[in-house]
Amino acid sequence: MAKLELSEETKAETEEVKGADLLIAVAAPVDAEQLRAAATQAVLGMGQPAPSALRTVVAYPGGTEPAAQAGMDLELTETGGALRFLPYSLPSGSPSRIPWLPAASTYQALFAMARDLGVSACAVIGVDLAALHSDFLASMMAPVLEKRCDLAMPLYALGKFDGLLNSSILAPLTRALYGRRVRFPLAPDFCLSGKMIPDLEVALHRTTDQGQSIFWPATEAAIRDCGISQVHVDTRHVPSAEGVDLSTILAQTVGPLFAEMTINAPLWQRVRGSQPVETWGSAVAPPADGAPADTTPMLETFQLGYRNLQEVWSLVLPPVTLLELKRLARPSTMSFHMPDELWVRIVYDFALAYRLRTISRTHLLGALTPLYLGWVASYALEVGNASAGEAEQRLEKLARAYEEGKPYLLSRWRWPDRFNP
Repeated sequence: MAKLELSEETKAETEEVKGADLLIAVAAPVDAEQLRAAATQAVLGMGQPAPSALRTVVAYPGGTEPAAQAGMDLELTETGGALRFLPYSLPSGSPSRIPWLPAASTYQALFAMARDLGVSACAVIGVDLAALHSDFLASMMAPVLEKRCDLAMPLYALGKFDGLLNSSILAPLTRALYGRRVRFPLAPDFCLSGKMIPDLEVALHRTTDQGQSIFWPATEAAIRDCGISQVHVDTRHVPSAEGVDLSTILAQTVGPLFAEMTINAPLWQRVRGSQPVETWGSAVAPPADGAPADTTPMLETFQLGYRNLQEVWSLVLPPVTLLELKRLARPSTMSFHMPDELWVRIVYDFALAYRLRTISRTHLLGALTPLYLGWVASYALEVGNASAGEAEQRLEKLARAYEEGKPYLLSRWRWPDRFNP
């Protein structure tokens, strides 16, 4: 399988660098002046043993750099290292794409540079420069450079109502499938060893060749039995959701996860249970809770979905699940509670329907939206007065339910023609 070829301009810049020790790979358009200041400060602040004493390249999307600074070496005289900024061409993406989710083709370009530079470690910075304004580099690079792992994923400190799509589907499902307890499997920031690059390039080519657009670093590491660590970081991303509806977010995150399930089915069907991954650093205090979640619109959407989508749901969900949803769709709101076991079965059945193309995949994921909002409403009502720690324990209970429900998934996956009552 052919490797991605960089643009001639980027290749020329890479050859001029003539190798590096570390690559800081920025995956999103950023202000070049702010990047230069933040990256220089972050590298100088990494401490001892000092990666700042090594040759470091910062790769970033071209077209925004001040001409006088593009490609220049900045000598870090305190440590004897050098810092060079290298622009690259950002692959064109779909205008409908979620703006804070880097495309797989972007990672292809970054990893091609890492391969050509021969780096020993690569830090990927996604979304914005928040990671470079924190101790991200110092804490995330340490386990990789000390050869304690091949991939370091961040442990963000979130409020109890933040990141619920990750907490309700992405994280617990990947944990149950691949057996590693990675809290943020689709994190935009991560660090990896140079020796992983060739395997990840192969995985990315497979992903793009099959029409998929998301790269799951933790999944690729897990199926290759690579060492994975998690690191507490004080990085906070606040991406704008303006103009992006929930159904689009589900389609562009959950859809690719279901697609990966189909590709990796021979692997995850052999996995039983899950194992914790090594955790580094001290937990960071989560942000203070904001206003209580208003569950009324969520429940109204769920009830409307039950009235309008029964025909679609009946093609995806077994009769026993439809009966439970009928009970939940009654007007009472304060007593609303969606059991973990029910939610897990719903997710597993939608994954199977995605594989079988029971209905249009776009319509399928649209039909999941009111069910997801029902789960969010249930969770919000349950943890409204809970502490951040109690909410985290509640999410851990849900993750265990995914693992305990995996035999249901295996049965449905292997014998899809019969519903399990």
